[in-house]
Amino acid sequence: MANLMSVEAARTAFFRDGRLPADFNHSVLRSWIRCSEMGLDASAQPRVAPMSAAELRAACDRHETLRRISRPELDALYAEARETGAIVILTNAEGVILDAVGDPGFAERAAQVALRPGAVWNEAGAGTNAIGTALAERRGVAVNGAEHFYAEHRGLTCAAAPIIDPRGAIVGALDMSGAASVPHAHALGLVRMAVEQ
Repeated sequence: MANLMSVEAARTAFFRDGRLPADFNHSVLRSWIRCSEMGLDASAQPRVAPMSAAELRAACDRHETLRRISRPELDALYAEARETGAIVILTNAEGVILDAVGDPGFAERAAQVALRPGAVWNEAGAGTNAIGTALAERRGVAVNGAEHFYAEHRGLTCAAAPIIDPRGAIVGALDMSGAASVPHAHALGLVRMAVEQ
């Protein structure tokens, strides 16, 4: 992002001044626009309420095939996630987190912002974030720090790719999330490769 507008300057242009920032991450900007058009307020609290335990069990049961097929890739990314202090997340097509594995220390921090099984991370509830934006854009996306729509999520860096079935339907997403203060340079490439598997 060396030649791109800084995130803070882009946030000021978009959220305070109502202008479209020039030379800024296009996926993030499109997401900010979608979120604003849905009536989300970047200064408010995100609506990432987790499901009940019974609802989560039912969701996991409905998506058991996806979970089983994705398990080898989750396990393969587990070592990388632990090494970089991150977690790997599997969601369904609606952005419901079905599984999360990785660094236990970061998992506790992630749970504080509802980045845990049963939480819904689509753009309608969580604003701009890698899971929701990858699902909306139908391609791999990285969202770092202040690129997140909500201030509460600025401490995260996330990379996600949609899982698309042979008929072209999105069935879920695979995400690697960690602390924004820790470099996760290869996360998007790793997630994309895992999805291709």
